[in-house]
Amino acid sequence: MSATDIQIEREALDWLVRVNDPEFDQWDAWDAWLAADPRRAETYWRLAEREGDAVEALESAPVRARPVARRGVTFPMSRRAALAAAVAVLALGVGWIGWSQRPQPWSVETVPGQQRTLTLADGSQVIMDGGARLAMDRRKPREVKLEAGRALFEVTHDETRPFLVTVGDTTLTDLGTVFDVTRLQDGVRVAVSEGAVRVDATNGSAVLNPGDSVIASSRGLEHRPVDVEAVDGWREGRLSWNNERLDVVAEDLSRALNRPVRLAPGLADRRFSGSLTTTASPRDQKARLELLLGVTVVEDAQGWRLEPRPAP
Repeated sequence: MSATDIQIEREALDWLVRVNDPEFDQWDAWDAWLAADPRRAETYWRLAEREGDAVEALESAPVRARPVARRGVTFPMSRRAALAAAVAVLALGVGWIGWSQRPQPWSVETVPGQQRTLTLADGSQVIMDGGARLAMDRRKPREVKLEAGRALFEVTHDETRPFLVTVGDTTLTDLGTVFDVTRLQDGVRVAVSEGAVRVDATNGSAVLNPGDSVIASSRGLEHRPVDVEAVDGWREGRLSWNNERLDVVAEDLSRALNRPVRLAPGLADRRFSGSLTTTASPRDQKARLELLLGVTVVEDAQGWRLEPRPAP
């Protein structure tokens, strides 16, 4: 092990002990330390997983009736032995680290207009669009909640440890995949460009393959094909739709243009197929929307409102 690796391991141990402190509040500094070097994330999560295994062994140890007193505190014998074994596991090669049985939640959020890439412990990546929010638990590095916005998942597949994404009441299970997920006002949209994803929603289940997309909402599961090359087009400022409802198009535009885009009554269920570049000037964007969608774009204090185009 090189001197650099030893130093990273010591720093990772220090962070792990500090993170386990209930009073810990330096999440931004912790996140910045992880992001600065991929070796840091790999080392931290490796040690955290070892810590979790030790705690799991401690929790599963049988409890016997005969207590043993030590410094005024009593522990059942088997639990005390399990505690010693857990410490020994943690100490082997890395030194003592503290642990906690409590969840260790953390969240990452992007501001509108910002994109951010997270590299997880197993090498999986999450590319977050602007206005997105993820919630995770450090003890469950292959489980993610998408609480808002849009994200692209490039998952390192592991058959023994499924990668799960939860969006509201819908759970997505990686089957070896690159997939795009958007949280909508009424449900979730999933599009797959590589591998497969299982979608388990309140109103049904489906397995999506490359080129498949579905919106899971109170309406049920709405399937439609997508161009696999366009699934992550939003990263370069291009949005694409295939027979999509205008209420969903408006949500995508609101997020991409960083301004509210609303619909006049009666437009929500109108369908649209096509693409739009979001890097143009607002004037050009409005003209393009009016041409493509067959609407009039009205600007007011709340943003843009799409209205039916007056009959000639």
